[in-house]
Order: sequence, then C-alpha cells, then structure tokens
Amino acid sequence: MNFEPPKAKEIKAAFPQFQEVLFLNAGGFKAVYKIVASGGPEAFKIVHIPEVSGVDPDVGKEIRKESLGRIAREIKILNNCKSPEIVKLGSIQPAPVVVDNREYIAYSEEYLDGNSLRELIRQSIKPAEEDIRSLFLSLLKAIREIWSFNIIHRDIKPDNVMMLNRKDRRYVVLDLGIAYSAVDTPLTFDASHRLPPGTYRYLAPEMLQPGFRESIDFRSDIYAAALTVYEYAAGQHPLAKNKDDLITTLSRIVRESPPSLKAFRPDLSSTIIRTVDQMLKKIPALRPSNINMLINQLEGKI
Repeated sequence: MNFEPPKAKEIKAAFPQFQEVLFLNAGGFKAVYKIVASGGPEAFKIVHIPEVSGVDPDVGKEIRKESLGRIAREIKILNNCKSPEIVKLGSIQPAPVVVDNREYIAYSEEYLDGNSLRELIRQSIKPAEEDIRSLFLSLLKAIREIWSFNIIHRDIKPDNVMMLNRKDRRYVVLDLGIAYSAVDTPLTFDASHRLPPGTYRYLAPEMLQPGFRESIDFRSDIYAAALTVYEYAAGQHPLAKNKDDLITTLSRIVRESPPSLKAFRPDLSSTIIRTVDQMLKKIPALRPSNINMLINQLEGKI
C-alpha cells in the first residue's frame, strides 16, 4: 500500500490553530510538516494507521496493534531521553486525528533548523575531521542514552541525523519509530515470517540471521553509526551500490568486509580510521563494547 501524505492545506484545515503549515518529508507511513503556532515553529508528525483489508480480522487487529505500539514506544523513549543528541518532543501531545477519511496519530517534536546528513552527502562536500569527530561523538552519546533504557534505535542512517546551525548542539538523532526493546514484549507481528524493519543498507549483519531478536544489543547500533560516519566522511556507502538490487546488497552486508575508511580518507587520524573499522566488524563480539571508552578515545582523554 502506497502512502500519500496529506497536503499542507489539509493539515491546516484539520488544525486551524496552526498559523503556517509546510510539508517537509514523508517515509513509511509517516509525514512531517513544519508548523507555526502560538509557541513558535515545531515539527508536526502524523503517522497513518493503515487500513487492513482482505485478511483475517484477527490478523488485522494484530497489525493495527503493532502500529499503535510502535508509536507509543517512540513517544515513551523520547520522553525518557534527556540527551541533547536526541530529538525532543514538542508541545502537541499524541492524539488520534482523521484527515481525508484516514486515521492518524498526530504529535509534535522540536523543529530543528539545519540539514539532514543525507542532504550534506548529496552535496559532495568533504567534511573536515572536526565535523566527522563531532558526528561520531554525537551518535555514540545518543546510542549510550538509548541503550540505558535497553533500547536499540535500529534505524541510524544519514537520513535520521540532523546537522544543526549551532555549535553547542551540532548533530541530533531522529526517528525512533522502529526502536527495539531488549526487555519488553516484542511488537512485530508474525516476526518469523518477516524481514526485520529498518533500512536494509544500514542493517547490521546479525539482524539478517534467524532469531536475531534473541541476542542483539547496542552493538547493532554501533555498526549502523560507523556506516553513517563512513558515508559522511567518504561520500559513499562502503558496501551498498545504487545499481544493486536488494539481494546483492544483503549478500554484501553478510559476506563482504568493507574497505577501510583510510582508502577514501587517508588524511584522517588513525583514531577515527581505527574506530570506524573496528565498529564495522561482521561479528558483534569483535566490535567495541565499551561506549564510554570509545567516547573518551574520540575526545582524546585516553
């Protein structure tokens, strides 16, 4: 089912208190708008609760339950996390809304003034080591905060990282819509017959193995963070190619070792190169497991 996000004028009609509405982007079943209300600009998000037809009613109920559960989990995580490296909730509390006869859950987050890492990569601008190090630290601090609640982000990638136009808060991680809890009851319905949710280019190899949910931890996010840093620094993904089909990409993720970042950025320090290379190991046990130590190394404290 294709998701057609509501037009800005439809959002304005449903929420007349908004002074301005500007469509920003959409993905999956979620759309984001910049809105201006009495308190200033915010990022207004609506998540479509898909209609399920042509299946057993009980299956439809489970799929709906999963969708609502993911929204509730994301809101809970954002409420708990205080790190400046993670996006904050806005003033609009989650509530059901109907737009053009479709059911959504609507809420808001802070409006972040800047560009996504994806946009910066497309501009083919070679980032300085200072910016790469700052991104690296921001991702690690976000992962540390999220994992303190036994949560794995599961979708760290350039599209979900914003570079802000401020020095005190440079990079911010977005979108915990498919976050995974290592302690709560799993949300994915009929998980054994479905590929894991996420963006396949950034999945850690272990997430493509049967029964991965029983053993994954923050090191899957560590892997995705290293891919994101690599792509930002090198201007290209180390394994996925635009011409490849899904099977080829997944095969590379599982079987091929990425070239060292040094092949593309020999000007970077050995600390950056070594840390990225270690975090991209295929086997989780071979990746660094002490986030605080990684942060201290990148900050030059050890």
